[in-house]
Amino acid sequence: MTIFIYIVIFMIGTLIGSFCTLAVYRLPINKDITHERSFCPKCNHKLNFLDLIPILSYLLLRGKCRYCKEKIRPRYLILEVLAGLLTVIYFFSFKLDLYSLDYDKLISILAGIFYITGLIIIAGIDKEKKQLQKSVVIYNFVITMLYIIYLFVVGCTNINRYAIYLFFMLTLIVIYIVDKKHTKKRTLPIGFFVCIMNIVVMFLYNILTYYII
Repeated sequence: MTIFIYIVIFMIGTLIGSFCTLAVYRLPINKDITHERSFCPKCNHKLNFLDLIPILSYLLLRGKCRYCKEKIRPRYLILEVLAGLLTVIYFFSFKLDLYSLDYDKLISILAGIFYITGLIIIAGIDKEKKQLQKSVVIYNFVITMLYIIYLFVVGCTNINRYAIYLFFMLTLIVIYIVDKKHTKKRTLPIGFFVCIMNIVVMFLYNILTYYII
């Protein structure tokens, strides 16, 4: 039963990864990421359901577009697999037990998923473009603040890790401001490294909290 649950979690993670690849491509060119159907960036053909199954579609199509036969960048497959694995590790770090899953832990997990999704998009764009996407940075900052407010409302005083996440978001905001003041684009994906470090800290903190302490 536990293995089946984690397989489902992995599949959910690959869907998140698929959305992130779409966002990483579209946001820098100001394209809609929610209402416009997915399309091949080479021939602009609209993709159908069978073209959009995470991992499986890429493998069955042998990494090529069904319509124009142009190669699909392997980053799509890599990001989907990594997102699936990250989601499994994230749930595992909470010492997940569906039979005794309390409300507070569920809220923490959901908030974390939204937050990590934003981090993946920020990291992906920064790695490719050496720039931070303002809308996603603001989105993650708002998620962080809303969750901290929630913790205060429910009377939770242990908000240390969320203060740490807020520190990471403020760091990204500072990087964005510095980028705007310099006309020359960065050569290093600093935002990418900050996001990866943030994710690692999240996982380590959870493991320390739920497995060691």
